[in-house]
Amino acid sequence: MGEKITENFKLEKVLRVNLTSGSIKSEPLEKGAKELIGGKGVAAYYMLKEVRPGTDPLSPDNKLIFSWGPLTGIAPTTSRLVVSTKSPLTGTFLDSYSGGMFPAKLRFGLPGHVGIIFEGKAEEMCYLLVDHGNVELVAAPELKGKSVAELYQRFGKGVEIAGIGVGGEKMVRYATISSDFGTHHAGRGGAGAVMGSKNLKCVVAKSDPPVLPKEIRDLSVAYVKKLRENPGTQWAIQIGTAGTTFSSQSAGILPSFGWKMGKFPGYDGISPEKVKESTKERKTCYNCPLACGYSLRLKGKFEIETRKGPEYETIAMLGPNCGIDDLSAISKLDYLCGEYGIDTIEVGNIISWLMRCSEEGIKIYDIKFGEVEKCLQVVEAIAHRKEKLGDTLADGLKKAVSVYGGEDFAVECKGMSYPGYDPRGSVAMALAYATSDRGACHKRSWAVGPTTFWGDAAFNYEKAPKFVKEDHDNNSILWCLAICDFASPVYLEDLGSEWLRALGYDYTVEQLKSIGNKVWNMVREFNVRHGFDRKDDYLPKMMTKPLGGEGPASGKSIDSAGFKLMLEKYYELQGWTKDGKPKLNLDV
Repeated sequence: MGEKITENFKLEKVLRVNLTSGSIKSEPLEKGAKELIGGKGVAAYYMLKEVRPGTDPLSPDNKLIFSWGPLTGIAPTTSRLVVSTKSPLTGTFLDSYSGGMFPAKLRFGLPGHVGIIFEGKAEEMCYLLVDHGNVELVAAPELKGKSVAELYQRFGKGVEIAGIGVGGEKMVRYATISSDFGTHHAGRGGAGAVMGSKNLKCVVAKSDPPVLPKEIRDLSVAYVKKLRENPGTQWAIQIGTAGTTFSSQSAGILPSFGWKMGKFPGYDGISPEKVKESTKERKTCYNCPLACGYSLRLKGKFEIETRKGPEYETIAMLGPNCGIDDLSAISKLDYLCGEYGIDTIEVGNIISWLMRCSEEGIKIYDIKFGEVEKCLQVVEAIAHRKEKLGDTLADGLKKAVSVYGGEDFAVECKGMSYPGYDPRGSVAMALAYATSDRGACHKRSWAVGPTTFWGDAAFNYEKAPKFVKEDHDNNSILWCLAICDFASPVYLEDLGSEWLRALGYDYTVEQLKSIGNKVWNMVREFNVRHGFDRKDDYLPKMMTKPLGGEGPASGKSIDSAGFKLMLEKYYELQGWTKDGKPKLNLDV
């Protein structure tokens, strides 16, 4: 079935695709959703309303929502896709983000729309084609087993694709949704597994950019200048996320050898300087002047050229945390994860956990730190759910601990593994990980920056709640607009209100702040209804043990009383009960 859609800069409709029946319907946004602008807000509204407590994330009853904001593809640094669902890894609300060319291409192909709601399950593998306003659901069993990069060969030039690899098809609970030849990923929490459970292989977008009025073109020129000149964006322009490796190493919080140490002895092999000297070209998303991405040409254990990356989190978790000091080996692991469509942060944590368990005499899998070939074998086993070990690891670190033991070495919250900042050297990150809506996440609050990298509050339990709370609210509104995190130093000046006015919306900065806080509360309410409360905002055992090695955080641990103080203060600032439940009326 299909429908013709016409252009509109103001986003007031949503596309509903029922994969069971094959029906495709364009619907006006409900009033409550329209007030939340777009992106995360619209997804939170429909998820809260339509996904009942107790829903199995991998059942046809779960929803999968692709959404974007009114600025997407129009303003610089806004080609961002928001993918929302109930996470098969954590059971929480999940929103994951990816950039590149696909989000703008999709938005331009569905003018007037703010998102797509997928529901039900197709009988056989299929894809959704969005072609210059025409929308069609196409059966395609022949696509099974293809990587996203291979899909581009099937569909040819002039398209952008977001889809799943073998990991999604096998419903690995941290499978990604990949786009742009597999270089961008809606990576954390397993949205790719939900896509696989619905037999939806990919979304294919064909479109042309709209002709923009002079007012918007002029505004774009002004923002490009701001973005290029702002001190807060220079790191992205100069080096990209690889520069964070230096900051984490210097602060002594670079996870190394299964979270044993915060400074990595093999740092020189994975340093920003190594990335710079190996850079083949810089990479950018649609309509972005920052070009924070990079592709590398490497000769080490492997001779390899990367399409993009590896980014900092991948470097940290597949490198130092697994005892690997060879950038080519990290890139090989990254490439394999990308081909299969599985999250490198989860994979890195799982492999390093296996290494710690092996080192400590817990017999799960014989693997030592730095054993690259065995790491590659683990990735293969996970993606294909090979034998009991691969099948268990594909369900996540928390499930693996329940089967094999080794809890003392598992660093996760709500079932999602910690990313690349050891909070024993930045206590605000312990709170950020614990209170993140989708499980341990650095994107909801990157408090490590102002408290540790350029601040003096690395070990200050009293200041941390304010940093984290403000980040949560601010990021929520930026993600309603679908603005890239890396552009936040510019867009936070007025929370995007200038752009909204140019596109026909009317919001003050205070109204936008209020929306950000409301969306954060709505997502917390979703999680509460699905069984989460204070008990789930926890600290892993590892973080209560002193950090080894050298550096500013050496010998430090998270004080249990200090953690409790931070958590209670955060709840108070958010206006929640002592059990972590919102007090607002959030019925939709």
